[in-house]
Amino acid sequence: MLTLLLADTARCCIALLLLAASVGKLRGYGAFRDNLSASFGLAPAIAAWAAPGLVAAELLLAAWILGGGTRLPMLLALLLLGTLTAILAYRYFTHSVVRCSCFGEAARPVSHYDLLRNGLFVGINAAYFALAREATLPAASAVLAAGLASIVCVAAISLHDIATLAKAD
Repeated sequence: MLTLLLADTARCCIALLLLAASVGKLRGYGAFRDNLSASFGLAPAIAAWAAPGLVAAELLLAAWILGGGTRLPMLLALLLLGTLTAILAYRYFTHSVVRCSCFGEAARPVSHYDLLRNGLFVGINAAYFALAREATLPAASAVLAAGLASIVCVAAISLHDIATLAKAD
């Protein structure tokens, strides 16, 4: 039962992460699109196609996972998150300043906390496959899993701000 709860928590966590990322990008869509050119070297014409494609992929995967999708959407999410994290890490270590607009925060450059957050979510996504079973959770346990996932997502998405505030004291 615990492995089912952890697997469902991981599934909800990835879905909520994708949902938060897509909504954040939509809120600052122009900055996100422009950031693809400025920070990642995409030609403006390619960025104009890549930006809506990435937002749509995140939204569709989030909806699919929240709608009850399991192995295939989680595998696609792992592929997406792993690829984006690898690209972000490469740009972070090869360029002095990179902005990703992962959650709509285009003004702040990427920090090592952001890379840690992304690595955490890739790990959560990968752990899902080690924990997932074909059985389903009772409704009360599924709500608990969604609540735990919400807490993890909010804390992880805010990791840079939390760590910065903790250092200030």
